[in-house]
Amino acid sequence: MVFCGRPSKGCHACRAKKTKCDAVPTGCTQCSNAGRACPGYRSQTDVIFREETKSVIKKAKVKHEKAKQRTTGSISPSSTTPNSNTSSLCSSRESSSSQRDIVVRTPQPSQIISINYFNITPSIEDKAAAFFLSNYVIGDHGPTRGHLDLLSDLYESNSIDDNLVAAVHAVGLAGYSHSAKAPQLMNQARAQYAKSLQLTNAALQSPIAVKKDSTLLAILILGIFETITGRNQKSMKAWAEHIHGAAAVIRLRGREAIKSKGGIRLLAQVTSSLLTSCLQRDIAIPKYITEMTAFAEKTMTNIDPAWIAQKIMVDYTAFNARYHAGQYTDPDVLLNEAQALDERFLAFYNNVPKGWEHTIIHTNEDPDIVFEGYYHIYHDHWVAQIWNAIAGLRILLNETIRDVLIQDFASASPRLQGAEYASLFQKSTTTIYTLQSDILASIPQHIGYCTSTPHAHPQPHRNPHPQNLNTNFPSSLSSPHSEKFPTLRFSGGYFLIWPLFLVGISRVSTKEVRAFCVRTLKIVGLHMGIQHAFLLARIMEGEVRVTVW
Repeated sequence: MVFCGRPSKGCHACRAKKTKCDAVPTGCTQCSNAGRACPGYRSQTDVIFREETKSVIKKAKVKHEKAKQRTTGSISPSSTTPNSNTSSLCSSRESSSSQRDIVVRTPQPSQIISINYFNITPSIEDKAAAFFLSNYVIGDHGPTRGHLDLLSDLYESNSIDDNLVAAVHAVGLAGYSHSAKAPQLMNQARAQYAKSLQLTNAALQSPIAVKKDSTLLAILILGIFETITGRNQKSMKAWAEHIHGAAAVIRLRGREAIKSKGGIRLLAQVTSSLLTSCLQRDIAIPKYITEMTAFAEKTMTNIDPAWIAQKIMVDYTAFNARYHAGQYTDPDVLLNEAQALDERFLAFYNNVPKGWEHTIIHTNEDPDIVFEGYYHIYHDHWVAQIWNAIAGLRILLNETIRDVLIQDFASASPRLQGAEYASLFQKSTTTIYTLQSDILASIPQHIGYCTSTPHAHPQPHRNPHPQNLNTNFPSSLSSPHSEKFPTLRFSGGYFLIWPLFLVGISRVSTKEVRAFCVRTLKIVGLHMGIQHAFLLARIMEGEVRVTVW
């Protein structure tokens, strides 16, 4: 990619007429005064950076051939002498930052003439964007929709606005700052965050810009920034405000916005983040979200399994809100509803969609990473995240069942007597332990210990040294001075922190499980730079009392 200089931000009509354009988001004043509809503006990112590699190489070769024709005498590598005078080739569009992409030395007698190397150096913004795309965007080429995959579509359709570009740069710079051990980049990351926030707030005031996919994605990505950089509960509150802000934008966009596949994917993305916030606060998913979900489903020809799972999760938030609001006066009614919900989750689990299976790997190695001698490998982090979300909600659901039973068992006049209630208590406890193990078994893949499924079909019993094992992974991560961490997606840690927190704070968790969760959260914070992981670990250890939920 070559930086092609800062292009005009004017609309197509103003650029064609070579008149100054004020680039008002809702349509420029010049077009309005001329009585014409403003055709809109180009995506700055797409026109600033162009793929010019072939063009540059072609030009270099032409100049090289001309230089050869002008050269006389013997030419040999042994007589090559560097010359301080150089000429540079760049793309047809002049650029102040890319004038030395390819260097061809001025020919001299008895001197070799060649293109010694390509020195196309990406800017820090390019590196930040690449970091974000490679770490946080998961395409929809797997068994289910991806994570922020609509971003790729927006790039292709030139629909990415400056607020979204700044949000991507903010998260990318923050992650790259940690990955490259360049803490000075955090100042640039925060500046990009502030820029995106300002531009997004301006977009929210526009009846046109507020409905754009770019605006909604920018809000979601600003939330990611809070998670990976926030060191205190204030950042947790800011994250929740971004997520509830995104939900409000969904409402403003209306049903028209979810008639497209992209709109439906954004609705699902917002709902996924909203689930976490609603569970933290023991409130239900807003009614307008459930209504839009029902409307969107009517337009679908094939329903994604993730959509089905998410609907059950949404229904759980409504149940959980009623429970914590004290709306159940009959414990039998509550237990029946809870068991019915758990049966729906279990039915999904027992009818695993194709591509959603996991492989079980048994190993005696690295017990500080692999809990109880085995781990799971899923298609990707996104599929693993959905399974962990289901497991996390089922843990909460079965804890509610246990709490109701314990409260009744300990009362002066217990109502829930008989073998069926004792059996239900035992079943819910066993279920929680099983679900905890499932979440802990997802840790190695999430933190890069292993990278991909070794076989196309799940193999329930495989022994140590699987081919997909990352052998560069340090045997012990207890020291902050571990020299190398394997190549991984930072989104793995991002998806892992809340399921780990749920396991760690569970009332039935053993000391060993809680310690393992705390330690893994610290690994995520240390090696992936996700600061909320440290905060959740401190909450779990009792060092911090939660005040924002």
